Amino acid sequence: MSNNLEAIEIIDAQIHEPAPGAAWDESQKGHIHLWQVELAREAMDAAGVDIALAVTSEQFIEVAHARYPGRFPGVPVIFHMAPDMAAAVRRIRANPAMVAARALVGDYEKAIMRPEFAAGAYDPLYATAEEVGLPIFNSTHGGCANMAAIAERHPNLTLIIDHIGVAQHPSSPPEAMSWAPFEDLLTLARYPNVHVKLCGAPLLSQENYPYEDVWPYLDRLFAAFGYDRVMWGSDYTRPRSADRPRGDRPRRRGITYGENLNHLLHSDRLTFEQKRLVLGGNVRRLFNLPPISEDWRPTNWWMSR
Repeated sequence: MSNNLEAIEIIDAQIHEPAPGAAWDESQKGHIHLWQVELAREAMDAAGVDIALAVTSEQFIEVAHARYPGRFPGVPVIFHMAPDMAAAVRRIRANPAMVAARALVGDYEKAIMRPEFAAGAYDPLYATAEEVGLPIFNSTHGGCANMAAIAERHPNLTLIIDHIGVAQHPSSPPEAMSWAPFEDLLTLARYPNVHVKLCGAPLLSQENYPYEDVWPYLDRLFAAFGYDRVMWGSDYTRPRSADRPRGDRPRRRGITYGENLNHLLHSDRLTFEQKRLVLGGNVRRLFNLPPISEDWRPTNWWMSR
């Protein structure tokens, strides 16, 4: 295999639906999901991302699946107020546009676990997901230590811990963002069914790109989980909105999609094979994604006017 970085298939393990700079007006609302899909596709093309897991609304997922089959595998969110989590899991598993689900077990506004988690509200979700073979992303917002019991109870269930296990701004309060819960994440490595989404690390950096000060933590992450249980996710719409006026020319533009990817893709701390796994290979394997299609090539817009 070539060691050319161009040979690496880049698969983003988390995007949300993007929004335009100005609010939608009433005449545009019937096209919202189509435009969101095109905004996401354009951002991916510009950053060099081949596929992105759409962790978003089922309406976006369905429109994206119809327009670009296979490029936006769906990961719908199952909320704590869902009336029948087991039924939701079965419905998602049966939908060819969807490859996993996300359990919002943490309260992102307070950076704490939801009381419904401790009360057992999510138990039917995990039991059914293990039964039907649906991987579950877990948004813990710093409470990842609570996932040990789930990993033990459901050893055949693929669990992915979001955001390297820590609470992250700008969705969680800035004061909640620290590396402290990362220690809890590392203890989960003893469970072979637990994987990690490497997402948002640059937000915790005190430096500009390429965020070298996060590597002592990432080195420990890879030492604990290996390179075959970690997957990169950009969550690019969130880091883009982070207020980081740093550098010789401060720009309030957050962390760009390209910076989000390239601090790993162009790092000399990872080998070619390690990059191939973390930046796409692990996602392809875990979610059994179909081969990339030649139909995704860009169109000549001036020829279609």
